[in-house]
Amino acid sequence: MNFYIPTKVFTEIDVITNHKRELISFGKRCFIVTGKHGARSSGALDDVEKILNGNGVVYDIFDEIGQNPLMSLCIKAGRQANTFGADYILGIGGGSALDAAKVVAAVASNPELEEGDVYAKSWKNAVLPIVLVGTTAGTGSEVTKVAVLTTENGIKKSMNDDSFYASLALGDPRYTASMSSATTASTAIDALAHLVESYFSNKANDISRAFSVKGCRMLIDKLQKIACGEELTLEDRAVIYDASIVAGMAIAVTGTTFAHNVGYYFTENYNIPHGFASAMFMPELLKYEADNNADYSDDFYEQVGYRRDVISQIVQNIVPKYDISFTDEKIESVLPRWENNNSVKNTKGAMNVNDIKHILKHKFR
Repeated sequence: MNFYIPTKVFTEIDVITNHKRELISFGKRCFIVTGKHGARSSGALDDVEKILNGNGVVYDIFDEIGQNPLMSLCIKAGRQANTFGADYILGIGGGSALDAAKVVAAVASNPELEEGDVYAKSWKNAVLPIVLVGTTAGTGSEVTKVAVLTTENGIKKSMNDDSFYASLALGDPRYTASMSSATTASTAIDALAHLVESYFSNKANDISRAFSVKGCRMLIDKLQKIACGEELTLEDRAVIYDASIVAGMAIAVTGTTFAHNVGYYFTENYNIPHGFASAMFMPELLKYEADNNADYSDDFYEQVGYRRDVISQIVQNIVPKYDISFTDEKIESVLPRWENNNSVKNTKGAMNVNDIKHILKHKFR
């Protein structure tokens, strides 16, 4: 059994104000990593600026982070943070901004790093302290040591290191209310994907499974509301946000399975939002586990209180229908990226590239 998450986490209304002492404790020069719109429209950036301005903290803002950010962009931001003389990095936004902030923190103290160096984690100086403020409810990046960035040739690639754990993570469910209905759905279903995939990981242990079950119990009835088009209350959003943090704690132990990694391909090539791209393979994951690990699978449904068909139907009701088809030739051409892939091997059982081939043939024919 293992569990290590050194992040101090707070989720509540007025979280920035309530924990301003923690926020300003990392130094007098703060470098903020965020996107063009979400941090401002959610109110999170305004709340942060108010605290920094009121406590003599000088800050610089890098607001060029979009979906699926390039590693090269994070290196650019890190070098800017180094020139600014940042004491710490503060990421505000969804998973893209939070993941980017982790890499920026590494480059800020090691500005000579190039893309290959970062992926190799070959930095000499300690990564700067990281503070993360979430404005979406799905990725769980606030409590993981993982950063998923895009290479110059357009491939999403994950990396992990203990130094990527945030020192402080702050979440206010009000910030998620500015999300569109599509983003709300995509991020929430991503949280469910994390919970389910963690449970069916070869690295799962008693602690991670407890997080998985707890998170599913919190989240699934909220996803049913989303699937039915019902308006979410602030209380609903608070539960979804907390469930996404629980999910992050689960995958911090286990990582994800084939579903997430195969989903990367569909984000790269079909511009499908990450949460939808990952969750679209959840029914196939559940079927694979039912076929290959029946007792373990049945125990999962008994603990979460929902049948497999119910969970699969919720996913199918939330994930949009995409007009995608694969020929046999196309399937053969993409299979090498999953040969000996760690996420595929992490799927509970003995999944291999032939299983991926079978899934793609039956899903996209």
